Amino acid sequence: MAEHARIARFFAPLAQKEPGSFSLTDDAALLTPPPGQSLVITTDSVIEGIHVLQHATPAQFAQKLLRRNLSDLAAMGAAPWRYTLNLHTPAGLADAWFAAFATTLAGEQEQFGCTLIGGDSTSGPADAPIHTTLTCFGLLEGPALHRSTAQAGEDIYISGTIGDAALGLQLLQHNPQHNDTLTDRYHLPKPRLALGKALHGIATAALDISDGLLADIHQLCAASGVGACIQREAILCSAALQERLEHDPAIWQLVLSGGDDYELCFTAPTALRNHIAALSQQLGLPLTRIGETRAISGVALLDATGALLPLTHLGFEHR
Repeated sequence: MAEHARIARFFAPLAQKEPGSFSLTDDAALLTPPPGQSLVITTDSVIEGIHVLQHATPAQFAQKLLRRNLSDLAAMGAAPWRYTLNLHTPAGLADAWFAAFATTLAGEQEQFGCTLIGGDSTSGPADAPIHTTLTCFGLLEGPALHRSTAQAGEDIYISGTIGDAALGLQLLQHNPQHNDTLTDRYHLPKPRLALGKALHGIATAALDISDGLLADIHQLCAASGVGACIQREAILCSAALQERLEHDPAIWQLVLSGGDDYELCFTAPTALRNHIAALSQQLGLPLTRIGETRAISGVALLDATGALLPLTHLGFEHR
């Protein structure tokens, strides 16, 4: 199917809720944010063989692409609203791939409350990897959460559990057909949008954990001009990961630096501990205090005895 016919058939229906998309018949969209709200804009790519496995399904592409963008919105306390989509696919890719991709996106945007408004579609060599990019527009009432506003002497929290996605990827690399709760965490991130919104007035700084827990804490500290002391055994791991960790302590490296968690890490004053515990109960989401910020620069990692652990690898970084 040719490009314009493919857009009209598979993607124009995803744009119906936004009049300013003009049913994807123009080269640009026209957006008017609701009164009193600011736009928060983020963009991320999902590339075959880098962010998803080779031969990932269309559903896995669509879900990871949208959700990792939504996680960036959550980290700033914004709500999803609109998005654009860029697809670069191998020439001759079957229409069934686009149909499945668009069907999954339809379900995702219904679940998260956002609407397609435009984008671009190109094709390359038949052996080229699938390259998808999404730009998400979120809505924000009031000030945004930033990673540069933490102060020394504050608590550091993480949401949910850490390390599942990295271990899930490792299992998939050994057996692409492996399927359990760990591989689900790799394929299907859970953007913490409700938490991000609730952190207004509570968190002093926040970011999502995508490149690895220690790497992202280091980024937050560097942006804020503070350091951090992290208690390794305070980090919450799922039962599935904890079971493996007891048999193989080397898995700690995946927990600390594996990435792809898409949980939120945030700082807050010590006086708000009870408030944060109540918020955790309200959301049904673990919010675990794992350390504190400090005036001395750098990130220190301590074991259960209080001994300093070496930091050999913080996390992922593109070169």
